[in-house]
Amino acid sequence: MTSYFDLLTVNGTAPEPPYAEEDILKMGDEKFNFENKNPFVQDDEEVEVASVAYKYRKFDLGDGVVLVVRYEHDAVTVGPNGETQFMNIKALNEWDPRYSGGIDWRQKLDVQRGAVLANELKNNSCKLAKWTVSALLAGSDQLKFGYVSRVHFSDTTKHAILGTQQFKPKEFADQINLNMDNAWGILRYIIDTCMKLDEGKYLILKDPNKATLL
Repeated sequence: MTSYFDLLTVNGTAPEPPYAEEDILKMGDEKFNFENKNPFVQDDEEVEVASVAYKYRKFDLGDGVVLVVRYEHDAVTVGPNGETQFMNIKALNEWDPRYSGGIDWRQKLDVQRGAVLANELKNNSCKLAKWTVSALLAGSDQLKFGYVSRVHFSDTTKHAILGTQQFKPKEFADQINLNMDNAWGILRYIIDTCMKLDEGKYLILKDPNKATLL
């Protein structure tokens, strides 16, 4: 099952965002097994599925509105006291700095990692906020970013992980000024607006130059 909401982007909030490309997932051998099987896999299927754990939470938003959220865990690690910790792992993809006006990761990542992350927050603020909210809702213990770049910018088939950075989701949310109360408020506003409309299909538009939604 493929959803356009799951497609990853590069420099999505940049003034001139590049075109999205197909994603590649490398499968591993060892897995952490949960109590229930993947609901999207039939017993007679032989195709290996993505190594992602799905969990569900239900939120009562009041006024008869109940929200069911499906969230994901990407990996499992062992904590300092031997406990099992769940992790969300995401890749930040470098776009050719010669054309994006960005920072060359190979030159700056080791000495100015904060500047690289700040530039990503500018160019990919929506994506980073979405990842952080997902990690918070999932109750993940860690949120890990991998800085991925092409070995040669002209070659779309070979990539290298230049470095990684790991945060606790709540601490990273504070760092990027992400307020979950505001996030829930925005969701509630959208729900209330939609509930007032007649049955049908609608498109919600936001002016990128304005802070308001409608």
